[in-house]
Amino acid sequence: MEKEFNLFVCCMLKMNERIVVSSPGKLILAGEHAVVYGKRALVTSIGLRLYMEFIEDTNKPTKTIEIDFQDTNRKYSIDIDCLKDSNPIEVQAICFIYKHFQMNNHIQLNIRSDIPIGAGLGSSAAFSVCLVGCFYLRTNTQMDRNEINQLAYQVECLFHGTPSGIDNTISTYGQSLVYSRQMRTHTDFRLKNLAIIDTGIPKSTKRMVELVRSFVDNNQQQAELVLNDIEKCVDTLIEQPDKIKDIFQQNQKLLKQLGVSNVEIDEITEKLHEHHLAGKITGAGGGGCLIALVDSLTKQQLVDLFKENRIKEVYFVECGVEGLRQEEKFR
Repeated sequence: MEKEFNLFVCCMLKMNERIVVSSPGKLILAGEHAVVYGKRALVTSIGLRLYMEFIEDTNKPTKTIEIDFQDTNRKYSIDIDCLKDSNPIEVQAICFIYKHFQMNNHIQLNIRSDIPIGAGLGSSAAFSVCLVGCFYLRTNTQMDRNEINQLAYQVECLFHGTPSGIDNTISTYGQSLVYSRQMRTHTDFRLKNLAIIDTGIPKSTKRMVELVRSFVDNNQQQAELVLNDIEKCVDTLIEQPDKIKDIFQQNQKLLKQLGVSNVEIDEITEKLHEHHLAGKITGAGGGGCLIALVDSLTKQQLVDLFKENRIKEVYFVECGVEGLRQEEKFR
C-alpha cells in the first residue's frame, strides 16, 4: 500500500511539472456599441484557440521565467527579483501571476495562437485565461472556472484598463453569452461555418467608441431608436436564429448609421449582398474584422471574391465552442 501511495505521489508531481491548456477567441454576433449604453449583446466563443505550455524545472535557478512567444519569435528570460518596467505588457502579466501564486521555481512558458492579434477577436483574453489556468492547475487538481475567470479579469485590466469582463468570461466558459450591464446569461447558441473576414484595416476601438458617443450626444432621439433596434436584432437572433441572414444585414445598416462603417467596409458588405450573402462588422468597426454567412463558398472562393478589396485573411470558424480546457499536447 505504501509503495502504491508513493508511486501515486510521484505521478502527481510529474503531472504538475508540465501543464498544457487552451482557450478560445471570441466575437460579437450582434449588439456592438449598443452594449455600451446598457443594451444586450450576443457574444460567442470561436474555434480559434491560444495554447500555452507550462513546464516547471526544479533543477534550474529559482525565481526565473523563460518565455517563448512562438508565433512572433519573441523570447524572454526573466529574473523575478530584477524586473523592468520596460518589459512588454504580456511579460508583466506573466510576472504578476507568478507572484500571485507565490512561485519560486524556474518556469518555462511556451505560447502559440491561432487567434490574430489586434483584430478584436479576444487574443489578450485567451492569453490571460490560459496564463491563469496553467498556474492554477499547478496548485489545484481541478479547475474552478469562477476563480480562474476573476483572476483572468485582473490580467485583462493590465492590458485594457477597465474592460467589461466579457472577453475573459467567454474565453473561460466558452459557449455563447447574452451580455449587458445588468445580466450575463449563457446560451447554447451555435454556428458551424461562419466566415471571419480580416479587412487588414487598422482600427481604434477608443476612437470608434468616442465617435458613437458624439453621435449619441448630438442626436439623442435618433440614437436611442438606433440602439433599441440593435438590441432587437440581438433578441431576434436568439429567438429566431433561422433569420440570421436578415438580422446581419439589418444590424450592419444600424452600425452604419452610428458611423462605425467606412467606404472599404461598405464595399465588402455590398459585394456580399450582391452575391445573396450577408455580412456585418464585429466589434468596434472602422476596420478590423467582419463576419459573414457565406453558404457553401470555400475559403478560396471568398478570397477570390474580395481580390480587389485586398483583405488580409479569411477564417472559417465554429461558434459556441468549449472554453478553457487541458490539452495532452502543445502541438
